[in-house]
Amino acid sequence: MSRTVMPIMDSTLLSEIPWEMIAPHERQARANHGQSLERLAERGGLAACEAIDIIEGRRWGSAAPCIENERYLINKVREWRASQRPAEEGGAQ
Repeated sequence: MSRTVMPIMDSTLLSEIPWEMIAPHERQARANHGQSLERLAERGGLAACEAIDIIEGRRWGSAAPCIENERYLINKVREWRASQRPAEEGGAQ
C-alpha cells in the first residue's frame, strides 16, 4: 500500500502529517513502538507527541501529549513542506 499521510490520533489541531515526512524515520518508529510505520498507520496512527519523538529521533515518551506539541508538529510540517518546494527559477531579485 502506498500511503500519502500518517494519521494523527487524539489531536485537536491536526489529523495527519505527510507520509514522506515520517517515512525516513522507520528505524526510530520500530525502536519506539516495535512496529513498522505502516502497521502503526493501520492501527490508527500516532499521537502528535509520538510523531515528534519519531521524527526527532528520540525515545518514546520524550514529548508530552499537549496542545503545545500539536502546534510544534504543525510547524515541523510547515518547515518540511517548505523544504520540499523546488527553488524558484531565477533566484531572488
